[in-house]
Amino acid sequence: MDLKQAKKRIIILRQKIWSANKAYFNENKSIVPESVRDQMKQELIKLEKEFPTLITPDSPTQRVGAPLAEKLPKITHKSRRYSLGDVFAEEELRDFDERVKRFLKLEKIEYSCELKIDGINISLWYEKGKLVKALTRGDGITGEDVTHTIRTCENVPLELPEPLTMEVSGECFIANKDFAKIRKNEPDADFANPRNLAAGSVRQLDPVMAAKRHLRIFLYELSSEGLKPQTQKELFSFFDKLGLPHEKDFAVFPDIEKVIKFCKEWSDKKKREKMWYEIDGVVVKVHDFSLRKRLGYTAKTAKYAVAWKFPAEEKYTKLLDVQFQVGRTGAVTPVGILQPVEISGSTVSRATLHNAGEMKRKGVRIGDTVIVRKAGEIIPEILEPILDMRDGTEREIQFPSSCPECGKSLDLTEIVARCTNKECSARHREKLIHFAKNLDIEGLGESTIDALLEKSLVSSPSDFWKLDQFDLITLPGFKHRKVFNLLDSLEAKKKLTLPEIISGLGIRFVGTENAKLISEFFKEKFGENKKLSAYYNIPFVLEDLLHIDGIGPQVAESFFEFWQRETTKKVLADFNEVGIELIWEKSNEKQIFSGQKFLITGSFDNFSRDELKKIITDRGGKILSSISSNVDILLSGNKPGSKLNKAQELGVDIWPEDKILKECEIESERNSLF
Repeated sequence: MDLKQAKKRIIILRQKIWSANKAYFNENKSIVPESVRDQMKQELIKLEKEFPTLITPDSPTQRVGAPLAEKLPKITHKSRRYSLGDVFAEEELRDFDERVKRFLKLEKIEYSCELKIDGINISLWYEKGKLVKALTRGDGITGEDVTHTIRTCENVPLELPEPLTMEVSGECFIANKDFAKIRKNEPDADFANPRNLAAGSVRQLDPVMAAKRHLRIFLYELSSEGLKPQTQKELFSFFDKLGLPHEKDFAVFPDIEKVIKFCKEWSDKKKREKMWYEIDGVVVKVHDFSLRKRLGYTAKTAKYAVAWKFPAEEKYTKLLDVQFQVGRTGAVTPVGILQPVEISGSTVSRATLHNAGEMKRKGVRIGDTVIVRKAGEIIPEILEPILDMRDGTEREIQFPSSCPECGKSLDLTEIVARCTNKECSARHREKLIHFAKNLDIEGLGESTIDALLEKSLVSSPSDFWKLDQFDLITLPGFKHRKVFNLLDSLEAKKKLTLPEIISGLGIRFVGTENAKLISEFFKEKFGENKKLSAYYNIPFVLEDLLHIDGIGPQVAESFFEFWQRETTKKVLADFNEVGIELIWEKSNEKQIFSGQKFLITGSFDNFSRDELKKIITDRGGKILSSISSNVDILLSGNKPGSKLNKAQELGVDIWPEDKILKECEIESERNSLF
């Protein structure tokens, strides 16, 4: 069959399949037997494989079900969505408990525990008691509109018994028995696990297909103010009153040791196997909502909660080879090439050996039968070899003495070996990948970046925004729609926050939270600006960074050295050139301290100093680090020291702790949190 004949045959097949799909998915009837519809689809797949230039995005082979729209609409969340930090050991839970107590200055904390549903996060909007919108979490700011599929959930009320307007969130999932039936009924479908099927079903364009998946939801969060619950237990009672579903294996404990016991009990796989739905951990939260509000959030996670993850599934397989991978900071990591094995619903063919020391300690050899697990059920790692299964053909692994990519020398003074060449091509590639992932630029994955590098179309993160349709159309797999989808994604990311840029640049030791602290320093010292050029030529010294609460010497030195490089200034100048504009997140609090400069001294009864700083900055105030005539208000606590005397000499307004509580109406805020 030549190209012309194939095109004609493909058009006929597509039209027939779409008619059959429309009847099957939307009209609940069959105009051809199911086996015939499948046979047509297989013929179409075969033809498109033989003639890939004829593949179009609207082909039935590229879509699921019968489409209702081109793609799911994107909607901005009413309130920011956050994720949870993970813990895997008892000591990590105790560390979490100590952090919470230290921040709140409390001796005892009550915690709530909920089983962590393995599903997809969904927010529901009710207006005057009626369900009007359902969104996925998305990037935390914008989610996908999935109202049409969530309305099919078996346990979601479309109307509440009271005319309330509110936003609730939870996890959408598929029960184990329903998943088993679906797999039995669709043996040719590649459904790895209930979670993946639930996520795919929620994003279906066809609600009829979604209804056949028997989706359910358990809710656990209320984001609306003006309602009464003050604890997680009260919230679930509130949900019961409204007929809103939630997870029933919920418990409240007076201390972290009882929380640990609860988590360990549910870590028993035999106990979990008796559950009618999949769980992958236990969510541990500070029980009292007013304390949660005080603790707040990092850039990505809630500070008042963590997710205890169950022990990872372990399996054995063959170690076929070891490759040495160079990361964005120059770290050289040994990566095991494995005989593919399925772990936790996905196929694993590569696993980390961490570093030379770990590799030597474990005594792994090429050809070994090794035990592999997913650390946190995400990152595959090699635990150990099974020595009794060696047959004498195994080979020792030699760690390289020079960079496997550029051949330059390695720095072996740390636990992790590092390439000393800052211009190493592998480091360069990983930094570009890190930047794209950090900004979550849709369509800019590893394979695309590799293709761009191969064609010398990018050398710096700013080059992503210099790409045009004529560049992208030359890349493998890029057709008209994919080209413009990526260009649209890049255009949407032209407004960035300073923390996003700093963390995206891949500076060693500088993660998201440190980037936020450094950005606050820039904002306080040099003001808000829409141009990056305002921040890469600014005069500051290392000591300035060392005075930032939460920034240690290692982070400060790494950032300062990076920021002073001429190559860094060139990267930032290029961002300006391509039109990147800085945006600054605004607080929802009334800006009662706008333009006022505060200095904090001493200790306080109700709040930590970090918490007071947040209270002030959320309301427009600025925090200074030393006493001078520039200070407008000295917030003075217990044992204030010499700063109080100096402030009195300068005539600075001095506030006790009670004064700022009154000015900010902190007590009334707590009482009306919900």
